[in-house]
Amino acid sequence: MRALPDDFLTALASLPKAYLQHSNPMRQSGFGGGAERWRLERQPILDAITRSGSFIDIGCANGYLVECLVAWGRMRQLELEPFGLDVSTDLIALARQRFPGSEDHFHVANAWMWEPPRRFEFVYSLYDNVPLNYLTEYIRQLLGNVVAAGGRLIVGAYGSRTRHKPAFDVAEFMNRAGFRVAGSRAAGAIPEARFAWIEAESNAA
Repeated sequence: MRALPDDFLTALASLPKAYLQHSNPMRQSGFGGGAERWRLERQPILDAITRSGSFIDIGCANGYLVECLVAWGRMRQLELEPFGLDVSTDLIALARQRFPGSEDHFHVANAWMWEPPRRFEFVYSLYDNVPLNYLTEYIRQLLGNVVAAGGRLIVGAYGSRTRHKPAFDVAEFMNRAGFRVAGSRAAGAIPEARFAWIEAESNAA
């Protein structure tokens, strides 16, 4: 695989320091909009999950999103086995503290070239874990190496209410790239969040 650009890697490496300036778990996840919006803009991820199974957040930061999705999933009679991946050792240390007994479910690596020890029924990643011109290749890599047979890849995007910036339209991108989108959701008025998912066996690109 081709290497990620140096400027992208530099920007990526700067995020953990910014996140770790805060003690609030949402701020440590890069979000400052409060608990109500946090749930509104992230709970739709569960609409892609129709059964219990393993769930990994690629770019999980401190693991707070995984923790929330596990709790919200139980309200829908879903039992999610939590996993996470992030480039930051310090953030992954916080994620491991959230899941005593499952510390080995959280890995330090760059998602672009990660070779997972196993596959997962549900894989979640933000679209901007890689530069946009790498996204099609990144989706193929996740489908080919990380998502279990019969599983789903969920790709998300967040915009900014304060900057009036809508979330990137991941479903439109996937369709144009030749993937068969199985479903999509949006949240917020702008919308501030968008999600789309692909069945592992329905990859057409």
